[in-house]
Amino acid sequence: MKKVSLVLLAAVVLFSACKESFKKGENGLEYKIISSGSGEKIQYGNFMELNIASYYSKGNNKDSLLSDTRTSPQGAAFEVLDSANMPKEYFKVLSQLKKGDSVEFRILVDSAFKGNPQGIPPMFKKGHYLITRAKVENIYKTQEEAEKARMASMEKAQENMKKLADGQIIKDDKTLQEYFTKNNIKAVKAPLGTYVQIITPGTGANVDTAVVAKVNYTGKTMAGKTFDSNTEPAFNHVEPLTVNMTNNQMLGSGVIKGWTDGMTLLNKGAKAKFYIPSSLAYGLQGAGQDIGPNEILIFDIEVLDILNQTQALADMDATQKRMQETQQRMMDSMQKAQPQPAPAQK
Repeated sequence: MKKVSLVLLAAVVLFSACKESFKKGENGLEYKIISSGSGEKIQYGNFMELNIASYYSKGNNKDSLLSDTRTSPQGAAFEVLDSANMPKEYFKVLSQLKKGDSVEFRILVDSAFKGNPQGIPPMFKKGHYLITRAKVENIYKTQEEAEKARMASMEKAQENMKKLADGQIIKDDKTLQEYFTKNNIKAVKAPLGTYVQIITPGTGANVDTAVVAKVNYTGKTMAGKTFDSNTEPAFNHVEPLTVNMTNNQMLGSGVIKGWTDGMTLLNKGAKAKFYIPSSLAYGLQGAGQDIGPNEILIFDIEVLDILNQTQALADMDATQKRMQETQQRMMDSMQKAQPQPAPAQK
């Protein structure tokens, strides 16, 4: 009789686990445990090293990945099995696990946001599931052991992230070069790797790390989907964006690296397109529902003005004053629109 290969056996076990039905937990939670059949069982107060992936399920096997510790710069998650600080529905399930076991949780969006239905993100729909899959990689008896393992996990994760990023940079650059060739685009590469296509040259000195620039912009994916703009009213912020190129945080928050890289090739009045590799944008994590993992971004940019730090502070004060005046006018209008009480009858 031929021996069954370990690969085939693993596939059979995995298939059987996937077909297993969910058990009912508390507060709308459902779960199924995929046991490795070996390993030490977790005890109360032990620390678990977990690799966790979260998904949004639209049904028909269409799961959208929301997060995964395997691709996170923080590495694996470390949790203590403690009923005082852990939701009881999760505590009851996790306390059944052994080292090497996996568990899959699912809960309807309706149940997850039962106490705060207004907090449901736009991409989530009632009747769909939020799914969490976790594997117990290791169990530690003391916090010191867990902290040492956490630091090692984070270091390994960051090494892996760097390898992935280096490979993605090469892939993105190839994609952009093919795009430029196909569309007959001439673009200059900025120091960090952003490609800049000058549409209309500006005048004067280029933007540098001593100034603040005021710009109009529209951001799109390479597929042509617009995800943000300060010139399109639909995005509800039709005012120039302040791009703080300095280290002075009082002058405004920063922007993605691709912007600060590309801005150094522009001067006042310039109009350009930025082609930003994913590593200089939102990387493996993406941003929201419109910018996926490893997404190359394209921005239409117009430099309206370049301000030194003194000018930038004065501009911020003037902007804040205008906002306060606008807010006051709105409040006054609302008060005038309210029905006045009828005069008292004599």
